[in-house]
Amino acid sequence: MELLRLDGPLPPDLHDPVLLIAFDGWTDAGEGGTRAARELLEQFDGKRLGAFTPDRLYDYRDRRPVLEIERGSLRELAWPKLELHWVRPSAGPDLLVLLGAEPDLAWQGVIADIRAFAADVGATRSIGLGAVPGPIPHTRSSRLIVTSTEEAVFDQFGRPQEEIMVPASAQVAVEAELGAAGMDATGFWVRIPHYVATDYPEASQVLLRALAQLLHLEVETDHLDPEIVAQRRKLDDAAAGSPDVQSHIAMLEQAYDQEAEDDPGSIGQGPIPTGDQIAAELERFLREES
Repeated sequence: MELLRLDGPLPPDLHDPVLLIAFDGWTDAGEGGTRAARELLEQFDGKRLGAFTPDRLYDYRDRRPVLEIERGSLRELAWPKLELHWVRPSAGPDLLVLLGAEPDLAWQGVIADIRAFAADVGATRSIGLGAVPGPIPHTRSSRLIVTSTEEAVFDQFGRPQEEIMVPASAQVAVEAELGAAGMDATGFWVRIPHYVATDYPEASQVLLRALAQLLHLEVETDHLDPEIVAQRRKLDDAAAGSPDVQSHIAMLEQAYDQEAEDDPGSIGQGPIPTGDQIAAELERFLREES
């Protein structure tokens, strides 16, 4: 492996390991996937196994390291990183969690090293965790979208009906190439409101529950409920201060409900505003209230 550097010997007793992938970036809307991965590391005492060489992956002028300065003194410099962790849940298979910043460079090199590592440890399945913005109102439940090479996964979670062409993120590229190489590759994606620019804990909860269902894990997710309720109330209050926002959200609710009635073509029809337009209205209201 050229880019992945292991910290030491791998655990000798890995049990049916599954590769879990969560990169930040545009397919990590609301930090849905990365937070879900961090929750797993915290709940099951994850151990770092290694990391990719950052100088080979990142354009530091585009993704600049963050420097802490305290009263004129230079403190910690936080570099972007992509790390590999090992998680042993109380039930189900071991998880090899690849978590961190989406690479700017060397995507094919990253993929080659992931394939080599998976072969070395005997991992035959990969699962990606992510979230994408969409015309979804915060007043409705977040929806899971599944991509997979396994028909059994579609039987369990349903198959999307639409055909789309999208710019690939690094995480999607990894999933596609691992699948093409013969691994069982699945992506769990949650649609979240495209006007929410902050963390969206409901996305992480949906992803964790789907992962637990697929792999028969025992994962705690109820502790996210207070955050979800508080965020929904805040968005409700913000929307209540603007008739325009209320009208926009009502249109999104109508489209959402039509799709729930098995009419996938209804989404995206009509003059649905952009996420930037709705976000601007919400931000304006919150500024006036502060």
